[in-house]
Amino acid sequence: MSTNTKSNFEELIAGMTKGQEWDYIGNTDKVKELLSNVYDERYHSSKYNKEKFLVRVNLQKQEDAASYAGWITAENNEKSGPYQGTSFVWFPGKGGSVAVLVIGTGGFGADTSILGRPGHGRRLRALSRLNNGKIWVKPDLLDITGDVPSVVSQNWPETTVALKSYGRVIYAATPVRCQDDALAVADLLDLFFHEHNTPLTGNPKNRWEKRLEEIARAVFPSVSEEAILKILCERRFVILDGPPGTGKTRLAYKVGSRLGSATHVQFHAARTYEDFVIGLFPKPTAAGLAFEVRQGELLRANSKAKHAGSKGHVLVIDEINRADLARVLGEAIVLFESGDSMRSVCLPHTQDAEFTLSPNLFVLGTRNTADRSIARMDIAIRRRFAFIEMWPDFDVVEQEGIELAKRTFSDVIHTFAEMADEDTLRLVPGHAYFLDPRPDLNEAERESRVARRLEFELLPLLRHYLDEKLCGTASESIAGLTDRIEAQILGF
Repeated sequence: MSTNTKSNFEELIAGMTKGQEWDYIGNTDKVKELLSNVYDERYHSSKYNKEKFLVRVNLQKQEDAASYAGWITAENNEKSGPYQGTSFVWFPGKGGSVAVLVIGTGGFGADTSILGRPGHGRRLRALSRLNNGKIWVKPDLLDITGDVPSVVSQNWPETTVALKSYGRVIYAATPVRCQDDALAVADLLDLFFHEHNTPLTGNPKNRWEKRLEEIARAVFPSVSEEAILKILCERRFVILDGPPGTGKTRLAYKVGSRLGSATHVQFHAARTYEDFVIGLFPKPTAAGLAFEVRQGELLRANSKAKHAGSKGHVLVIDEINRADLARVLGEAIVLFESGDSMRSVCLPHTQDAEFTLSPNLFVLGTRNTADRSIARMDIAIRRRFAFIEMWPDFDVVEQEGIELAKRTFSDVIHTFAEMADEDTLRLVPGHAYFLDPRPDLNEAERESRVARRLEFELLPLLRHYLDEKLCGTASESIAGLTDRIEAQILGF
C-alpha cells in the first residue's frame, strides 16, 4: 500500500504558508536540516557545488525581529553577520511569508555581474508573466535606494519589520499563503541556483529545463495570424513592429488577403504627400504642359474600401518607417482615429468639401526595428496606431527539423536574450535566417542551403551590427556569437 509523503520542498512551502505560526520558528537546527535536505533533493550535491552556498537561519519568535532564513553565497561571506551578493530567503509573517531574492546589506559582492546582466532581469520579468504577475520584480535590479512600493507590499502577508530592515535590497519577491504559491517560489529558488551555475537534478531538473524554454518564449512571445486579424478589425490602424526576418511582410500580406482585398505599398525615403494622399502632376497636352490632380495610394485604397461591400479593404504599407510620416500624411493624420469614422479634412486640389476615411478601410504597416537610420515616429503619429511586436518564432525553426539551424538559432536567441540591452534586443535576427530558402529543391541539400544562408545572410547582418557599433555592451558577446556560427558552418 503506497503512502503519499511530502517532498522536502513541499514541507518547506508548508512552513512558509504558516508564517510566524510555523512550529520550526526558533528551532534553527530543524530549519537548517530541512534546507539541507531541500538542496540535496533539487541540486547537485557535489562538494564543489554545495560549498558555494551557506544556509542562514534567523527565525525568531519575537514579533519585533526581522526574521529570515534561506541560502546566501559563500564567497567573501561568514556564517553570520552582514553578507555580500544575492540570496534567496523568506520572511515569515502574519498569514504566510514573503519569498524574496535580495542583495546582502554588505553590497553586491561577486554578484554584480549577475545583477547587471540584462538576461537576469529579463528572466525574472518573464517568470512574473508566467506566474500571472504573482512575482514582483524591481525595475532596476541594481537599485538599493528604493523600497518595495507600498501598493505592492500591502497585498503580501504582513512582514513589516523585515521590509523596514531589508525592503531596499529586495529585487524580486512573491507572497506565500498556500500550496498554490509553490510554483512561484520554485521559480525564484531554481533561478537563484541556476544563475550561480549549480545544476539541478531529477524531476526539478526536468521542470527547470521546461521552464527555461517557457522563459525564452515569454521573452520572445509569438503572435498568431488570428490575433493580428482580431486587433486589426478592432483598431483599424496597426503596425507590425520587429527585427528583420520575423515574417512581418509575409504576415501582413496574409492578413490583408483574409480580411478582403488589399493594396500593397512600399514606403521609402523619396515617398511624398503627393504620392500617398493627393497632388498635382505634370501632363503633356497639345497646347503644352498642363497639371492634373492625381489621387495617391490612400485615396485610391479608400475608394476601393467604399465599394468593398461587407468586406474590408486593407492598405498594406511595408517599411512604413522609411518615409517621413509627418510629411507624407499631412493633414490626413487626423483621420487615423479608429473610434471616430466621421472625422473629415479638406484636401487640396479637390472639389469635395470634405474627405473621410471609409470605415471599411484598414491600414496594416510593417516596421523594421533594426533600421537605426530612420527617425523615430513622433508621439502624435504613434498614438494613432496599435503596435504588435514580432519576434523570432521558435516553432517554425523547430518544425523544419534542420539540426544546424536549430543549434544556431538557439545560440543566437540565448546570446541576445542574455546579454543585449533593450535596444540591442530589437536587433535579434528573426527565424527566416534559419530556414531553408529553397525547400522545393533537393531535400538532401537542405542543411547545406541553410549553412550558405547563415554564411551569406546572417553573418553579414551580425557583422554590420558590430561595424556600426549598434550592439552596445553586448558587442563582445555578439562578436563571440559570430565566431561560433562561422565555426559551425566550416564543415559545409
